[in-house]
Amino acid sequence: MEDLEPSIPRTPAQAVLRMVSILMGIIGLLVLLGGIAVLVGNVMGLLPGGDIWTAATFGVMIVVAAGLLILTAALGIVASNNSARVEPYRFLCYLVGLAVLVAIVWGWGVGSFILFNPIVLTTTIVYVLICSRLADRVKEEHDNGVRGETFLRSRHQRVLHLLSELIILKGVVTIVVIVVLAAALVVYGEGERAVISGVPVTVSDTLYALLAVGGLSSGVSVLAGGLGIRGSNRPQKIVPFLVLASIVCAFGLVRVVGMFLEHGILGVPFDAVFDLLFMSVCVYLAIRVLRQPTPEELAAAAGVALVSGQEE
Repeated sequence: MEDLEPSIPRTPAQAVLRMVSILMGIIGLLVLLGGIAVLVGNVMGLLPGGDIWTAATFGVMIVVAAGLLILTAALGIVASNNSARVEPYRFLCYLVGLAVLVAIVWGWGVGSFILFNPIVLTTTIVYVLICSRLADRVKEEHDNGVRGETFLRSRHQRVLHLLSELIILKGVVTIVVIVVLAAALVVYGEGERAVISGVPVTVSDTLYALLAVGGLSSGVSVLAGGLGIRGSNRPQKIVPFLVLASIVCAFGLVRVVGMFLEHGILGVPFDAVFDLLFMSVCVYLAIRVLRQPTPEELAAAAGVALVSGQEE
């Protein structure tokens, strides 16, 4: 096959680092757009009231934070592709961790314990507990000469691999959001009203059940993404992903049809249609991967030997 290409060899730690970095990059770009919007709105006088210099300072802080996220993501992707270049990423993670520690100590000195400030806590978790540990793991594997496996992927395998990573990212983010919402709702009593993103809701067992269903659905998404990556690397193991993706796609179709029959075309949410189309594409790609030649036949056709090692 002419479109056959060897993948970048990544260890499991590098594969996780790649997905974390992609997520941080997406968040960084969104934050950057928000910061630019604040600055532009400030310059054009579109922001309602407030001190103009305070608004400008806030906008600059948002842009700087976005730049840090984007830089971290870029260095992380570089390290996920080449473990020998993990040191800049590792240095940045430890530098941010040190800055957070200094901020906590400073706050303590002025009589304010800021560790549980949402921004400080999130930064601590992301950079100290996640990014730094990943950087240490990648460096340890590099020092020990551990390398990932090189997979020969067709065009359909490469696209499926990327979509599977997106499925995992969406599932993980959704799970985190659900956990945060559930933790926030614990402070409310049964029957009390809470406002979530401007939407008033009543705290009840039904609400918790909906959150549980959402968490379960997200867990299935993470599982499907993992099976998709496995199947995109090894076509002979694509069947579990094809079965699970087909089930998810069938449920999505039933959901969309039910909403259409009950509320009409305008009553079908865009995200439901998008999810259905997304999973339909994944099912199509899985079928194409299932029908393509075996890895041995692909390797022979390309004249490339398969490299054994750890699974991505």
